[in-house]
Amino acid sequence: MATIRDVAKRANVSVATVSRYLNGAQLREDNRARIAEAIDELCYQPNLIGRAFATAHSYTVGILINSATNPFAGSLMGLIERELERLGYAAVFVEYQGDADFLREKVDFLQMHQVDGLIVVLSDVDPASVGFLRETDVPLVLVDNPLVGPSADSIVVDNCEAVRKAVGAMLDAGHRRVGLVAMLPHTHVGAERARGWRLAFEERGLCADEGLVRACDNVKDAAALATDELLGAGATAVFACNYYLELGALKSMLRRSLRPGIDVGFAGFDEIDFADIFDPVPTCVIQPIVAIASLAASLLVGRIGRGFAPDGIHRLACEVRITESVLGGLPA
Repeated sequence: MATIRDVAKRANVSVATVSRYLNGAQLREDNRARIAEAIDELCYQPNLIGRAFATAHSYTVGILINSATNPFAGSLMGLIERELERLGYAAVFVEYQGDADFLREKVDFLQMHQVDGLIVVLSDVDPASVGFLRETDVPLVLVDNPLVGPSADSIVVDNCEAVRKAVGAMLDAGHRRVGLVAMLPHTHVGAERARGWRLAFEERGLCADEGLVRACDNVKDAAALATDELLGAGATAVFACNYYLELGALKSMLRRSLRPGIDVGFAGFDEIDFADIFDPVPTCVIQPIVAIASLAASLLVGRIGRGFAPDGIHRLACEVRITESVLGGLPA
């Protein structure tokens, strides 16, 4: 079994430097990269029990998500767990089903069980309902909600800018009636993505027709019904605001014998797993999920290692992949 000395030798650094890495200290980027590579190559597993006795830390982090069945949250869970393991921490996953009261109970439960910190994914929660997170007694990192406090960092992607670019590509192609299958507006993510749709029209001097917005739950059938209504209202293109809403929009189009990206312009937020069966492949927004996971883990472990620090909101850009699907529904 590999030891910390083996990692230090492989990475060509001191044992003390590896120890500082495992405790979340700031290191030169080249040292961090070599240590991470050595840990992977040697399959090094820190002795969490021994470290806990020596430092009064549990080396356990609680990760709270709405639902593990959500593709974004599910992928993020695995990536965060891997990053935490690199840093010498174990992860405990808890679902809170989008219920703020249940979330409060789970946060209290994890704190009672001596976790060193918490990562909370808040994509589907009203920011006004989770103010209690500012009062947590352990370091905290929030994802998808710009809530800050004395012990918290927030990581958000630029939802508004990404949607603005994607919908803007549809408008620049010639569409004027771009429908929006929107998330419920009480969430930060939902509100920001809808704002991006409006800005795309406004910056081109066009009128954003609010009659072409349909907000619905993150359920495929609800999104299919919303898309039916948009197409019935004369939308020539559709932007769907997340993975589930994309599936519903596609369902609506296909049961009408409409070809997404050919008969109707189509784009969405998040890349669907089977996108390559369509020709053209749908235009999509791709979130920097690896960067989110890495930043969440490093911010939290850094806070655990050095105590409370000034709070901050960390904004990450998305990739907007424009394809010929924005041309669907336009005259040849």
